[in-house]
Amino acid sequence: MDAALWVAVIALAAVFMPSGFVHAVRGKKRTVELGQEWANDFTDQQIRLIGAAEIVGSLAVVVFPIIDFIPWVVPIAAAGLMVIGAGAAFVHIRRGDPLANTTVPALLAVIALIVFVGRIGEFSLGS
Repeated sequence: MDAALWVAVIALAAVFMPSGFVHAVRGKKRTVELGQEWANDFTDQQIRLIGAAEIVGSLAVVVFPIIDFIPWVVPIAAAGLMVIGAGAAFVHIRRGDPLANTTVPALLAVIALIVFVGRIGEFSLGS
């Protein structure tokens, strides 16, 4: 089970880390230039905050299990990534975007849910 959780964690980090970098460091202008029109619905500060949350969540789900430090942070970070993914899917649905734009963030939310359940289970069992 631990190997499957690591695959899920790596998948989350592989998507959220570069996305978060673009959103947090480059902001709204670059996000829109990359074809992400949803960013027009948000301010530059909101885009940067979303990006910061993506980066922090990605780092937390990867680094904290590796260093075996504060184990309860991992499920909280996974829950945060789940909210980001579900929120992104909702924004795309609300905007009437194509199904492909909605599917990826929804899938990321499901993967984050799997990590959350897997890691909260470990925490509740005391391991």
